[in-house]
Order: sequence, then structure tokens, then C-alpha cells
Amino acid sequence: MFWTVLFLLHVLVTFVMAGVMWFVQIAYYPNLAVVGRDAFVGYQREHIRRVSGVAWTCLLWELATGLVLTACPFQDAPRWLLLGNAALILGVWASTWFVQVPLHHTLEGAGWDARVHASLVRTNWFRTITYTVRGLLVLYLLGLLIGP
Repeated sequence: MFWTVLFLLHVLVTFVMAGVMWFVQIAYYPNLAVVGRDAFVGYQREHIRRVSGVAWTCLLWELATGLVLTACPFQDAPRWLLLGNAALILGVWASTWFVQVPLHHTLEGAGWDARVHASLVRTNWFRTITYTVRGLLVLYLLGLLIGP
């Protein structure tokens, strides 16, 4: 029962973050271009303040549940899928920490910069696609858990 609940929590945070990434990629990041130079730094600071708690909570739950499920596989889940899932999670974390967070901080500190914004939109496709792949992967694992 514990593993089922843990896995379902993992599925939930995976799909929450996949939805967030698609929203950010299609709606939020492109809209940064229309905020205006005068309001941009304040808008960016407010974005970081409001989004950080929700995003980091989901990211931490996702990391914790993903690593526990990888370390202690459940119901004969294919080990390679769990390892692949963990690798994708770590890829998202690396992209977040080493690419998106620094770009956000650059925009927050220096103000609007079209090149930095374009880089933010372009590099975020990695996270968006990775979450989509992870969503499909956990759906497949869910199918294995439920069985025929």
C-alpha cells in the first residue's frame, strides 16, 4: 500500500509539473515580452516570489518520490524505466538550476533583455519535452501497476 501511495504521489507531481511546464512554455514565458521595460523587474521579482514555493515544493516531492521508487522498486517495475525516470528528473533539476534560474536572475537584476528572454524560452523546451516524456513514462508504469 505504501508503494502504491508513493507512486501515485509521484504520478500526480509529474503531471502537475508537466502542466506547469506547458503553461510556462506556451503562455507565461512568451508574455514576458509584453510586460514593458518599466514594470519588468518588479514583475519578474513578483513572479519568482509567487512561483517559487509551488514549483520547489513539487520539484522536491518529485525528486524524493522518484529517487525512493528507483532505490526500492515496486511490484516488479522495470528497473530501466525507473532509472530512466530518475535520470530525466535529474536532467530537469540540472536545467532548472544551471540554466533557467540564472536566466531568471539575470532578467530580475538587469531588467528586460530580449536575448536573455529568447534564451529562456528556447532552453525551457528541454524541460517541457522532458516532462512530457516523463508523463508518458509514469503512465506506462501506472498501467503496469494496475495490470491487465
